Amino acid sequence: MSDATSLSENWPRNIWLDATREVAKNLAMALPPVRAWRLRSARAGASFTGADAALERYAWQATRNLTDLLGGVKGLHIVEIGPGDYLTSGLALLAAGAASYTAIDRFPGDHTGATAKAWYRGIAAAWPRCFPMLPWPEYLRAEDFPEAYPDRAKLIAGPIERVHADGRFDVVCSYQVGEHVTDIDAFAHMSAQLLAPEGVAVHRVDFGPHDCWFYYPDTLTFLRFPEWLWRLMGSQRGTPNRRRDHEFRAAFEHAGFHVELASIERFEVGDFDLTRLPPRFQAMPRESLDVSAAVYLCRLQERYLRC
Repeated sequence: MSDATSLSENWPRNIWLDATREVAKNLAMALPPVRAWRLRSARAGASFTGADAALERYAWQATRNLTDLLGGVKGLHIVEIGPGDYLTSGLALLAAGAASYTAIDRFPGDHTGATAKAWYRGIAAAWPRCFPMLPWPEYLRAEDFPEAYPDRAKLIAGPIERVHADGRFDVVCSYQVGEHVTDIDAFAHMSAQLLAPEGVAVHRVDFGPHDCWFYYPDTLTFLRFPEWLWRLMGSQRGTPNRRRDHEFRAAFEHAGFHVELASIERFEVGDFDLTRLPPRFQAMPRESLDVSAAVYLCRLQERYLRC
């Protein structure tokens, strides 16, 4: 029995409709005019509402996470992979005392437009309430960010797998990005290349469903598709690469890192049916498939340290 026959007999019709829509979106994204329009459109956190939940997700996450893990960011040179449409986390990190912030993004948004400026002003206004122990720096004006601070804030457009960046950084970080890169080995390798000898890489990876697949009762519905069909649905759009926890750990270790698990979240037992997954996933350790999100704390092994 072919993969297609097996899938059609066991899957509800709405899954095929969703898959068809995803294929159509992916094919459209390959067209230059559509791609240019999409890159000009906000993908997440489109407008600033002032809501605490939005600030936590789109502005404070890196600052809170790095402060918790490292005890603060004062004086650190930080590079973030895939910050999103605006440099919101960069402004927050500079406000928290970081010496510089560099963003690397395959799909850079309009980080100096009117919507971005509304976010930056909102961040400055909310700062005293959300970070009362960290006074806002006198030099940093939200309205002028990032144009007025070329020595402190920089954007590099391009995929992390092929990026060229000057210098080494004290911190290399990403949040909900690793699951979208095309090559996790190159992602891990570039993290090592960008890192100063005594620096640290912090990567939070979301292993759960995205887009329409988030709404299916079986959490791992998005893993059921054969690889060729999954690529057809998302190769042009940065959809999840479906690599799992043990594969990320192996990639980081192969790149020369000692890997610590700073935090881990797991799906509830019984959330998914393993018998419907392709053989590649069925052969994986159950404890790897169970991981819904993880934060990896990576330091270069001694033999890889470079002066």
